[in-house]
Amino acid sequence: METLNPVALLVKCPHCGNKFSPEDAIQHDLRAQLEKEFELKFNENSKILAERIRRQEDEKFRTQLQRLEEDRKVKSLRLKQLEDNAFLVEEREQQIREREERLDHEMKKKLLEREKIIKEQADKTAMEKALLLVREKEQHLARDRESLDLILKKRVIEETEKARDEERMKNAELQKKLDDQTRLINEMKRRTEQGSMQTQGEVQELAIEEYLFQTFPRDVIEEIAKGKRGGDCVHRVRDNYENECGRILYESKRTKHFSSEWIAKIKDDMRLQQADLGVIVTEALPDGMTRFGEVDGIWICTFVEFKALALLFRHNLSRIGEVLAAQENKGDKMQLIYSYVTSNEFKQKLEAAFESYNDMQEDLSKEKALFTSQWAKREKRLLKAMENLVSLYGDVRGIAGGAVQEIKALELPEVNLLE
Repeated sequence: METLNPVALLVKCPHCGNKFSPEDAIQHDLRAQLEKEFELKFNENSKILAERIRRQEDEKFRTQLQRLEEDRKVKSLRLKQLEDNAFLVEEREQQIREREERLDHEMKKKLLEREKIIKEQADKTAMEKALLLVREKEQHLARDRESLDLILKKRVIEETEKARDEERMKNAELQKKLDDQTRLINEMKRRTEQGSMQTQGEVQELAIEEYLFQTFPRDVIEEIAKGKRGGDCVHRVRDNYENECGRILYESKRTKHFSSEWIAKIKDDMRLQQADLGVIVTEALPDGMTRFGEVDGIWICTFVEFKALALLFRHNLSRIGEVLAAQENKGDKMQLIYSYVTSNEFKQKLEAAFESYNDMQEDLSKEKALFTSQWAKREKRLLKAMENLVSLYGDVRGIAGGAVQEIKALELPEVNLLE
């Protein structure tokens, strides 16, 4: 049997007259169909790749845009805090520009990396399409970045001016409040100082009255109402039969400086109250005085010295009252007694006696800080001893009169009993 040679089998085209092998025609059609399918598949893959790249770039753009917006908010907040400092604003703007440049550099770097990946994953046609899309996105992103940069700069300027205006208003309001508070503080301080001085004076007055009430319960301690003339307190000395022996007028002062006008005033008050002795208890002594003393017939002392003087004044007035009662109708002798108690010698003796007592009182005060309980006991014994001594001396003098030698520390200062 004869074998057919496929190459020898040719078909003539009825149109052009060319002869061709049927197998070649089939291969040609198949090749064309495969090429078409490949091209369709390639184009479809290229579109998918391009869409994927577009979505990635869009997501990257949105992320970068969000970062830029967050950076803008942070920068805007910081600029509000630093608005009054132009140098810091310029520095912050420079930081923004540097930040944008870094972002731009990073973006370009990542785009280059993406382009490299695209080149490695796609053929030349797909790569060119992707690169074209990337360039378009890059140009669009650059335009958006420039627009955003202009908006940010404009907002920074507006917010800075607004913050400066607000800061100026706040500073003006704060300055006004500070001025108002300063005036209020000064006024309150002035009123407080006035009230404090008045309160301190009243406290000392009450302390004087309380001491007299507790120490001399048998006598009459008369408080003079505020606003009335006559001093602060009148001590009416009484004997055992409640007969009045004399009056002591006390004036309390707690100021920084001593005023000579107080002496004239207390003399007027003494005449008004018919007092025998006038005593000013003050923190500030007259110039040249370091302790108690007599000025123009008025005794001046501190509150610490007042306690001992009150004891001496009271007991001497009491004993003189008893002497007056015992020596009634003996005017010459009483005149001698009066002349003595009003003499400078009597004053010097009383001062000497009180200096000794005051030294003891000072020593006792030093020990008081360390031995409070012992101080209280010693003070009571000291006052009791002084009271007993004065009482004994008064009794003896009342009985024996001038036959008894004088004890300088127990003599009475000048009185007005014969006025």
